[in-house]
Amino acid sequence: VSDPWSQCTVEQVESLKSMLRILPMWSTGIFMITASQTSFSIIQANTMDRRLFGNFEMPAGSFSLISVITLTIIIPTYERVMVPLLAKYTGLPRGFSCKTRIGVGFLFVCVTKATSAIVETMRRNAAIKEGFEDQPNAVIQMSVLWLVPEFFFLGIAEAFSSVGQLEFFYSYIPKSMSSFAMAIFTLELAAANTVASVLVSIVDKVTSVGGNKSWLSTNINSGHLNYYYALLSFLSIINYLYFLAVCWAYGPAPGPNLEASAGKEEE
Repeated sequence: VSDPWSQCTVEQVESLKSMLRILPMWSTGIFMITASQTSFSIIQANTMDRRLFGNFEMPAGSFSLISVITLTIIIPTYERVMVPLLAKYTGLPRGFSCKTRIGVGFLFVCVTKATSAIVETMRRNAAIKEGFEDQPNAVIQMSVLWLVPEFFFLGIAEAFSSVGQLEFFYSYIPKSMSSFAMAIFTLELAAANTVASVLVSIVDKVTSVGGNKSWLSTNINSGHLNYYYALLSFLSIINYLYFLAVCWAYGPAPGPNLEASAGKEEE
């Protein structure tokens, strides 16, 4: 080919089509990861009673370990216990399809944010009741263990959605581009961090218009972090509905049966 920019091989065209085909599902994962950000939980933990037993206090920044431990337990449990049982009823070798696993993860993200909004409302009301509305560094009489459920649900969400997305990418991308699946998943993480930063800036500016107290004020006792969590919960539901529309547009996932029938048609 004298000019490779004006004429491409069939393989190059199919590779580009495969990349474009996964972008809608890729976009649903961006907000899922955005909603999973837990940066404000450290500020919450610092205002709560972190004593577990005796004089030992749980470090405020170590709560992410709960989601990591949950993730570590859920993945092998699903692979070794649930998959053999589910395969008998669904007829799928993986128990659930990759899109079903992604959907389960997205639902748990909605549950996580709803739980965060409820717990923060309880924490804020307790701080105001104890007279600490103007004292953001005061420790209230509320156990930090109230933050555990949201991190537990977050671990379940990541166990299903992240693994499901990787399986989805590998299903729709040719084997010659298998390394691209992990690359685009990593890009998704970077895009989610950017979106999270932009969302925080927008909420902070919009809610502080007219001299009002920002939802994300440095004094979380006088701010409304619970409203922000409620907003994330609402946006997570919208993202889940968008995910359902994307799944409907994709149709059935390519599998062994589809590949076999396509081979027969080619013959």
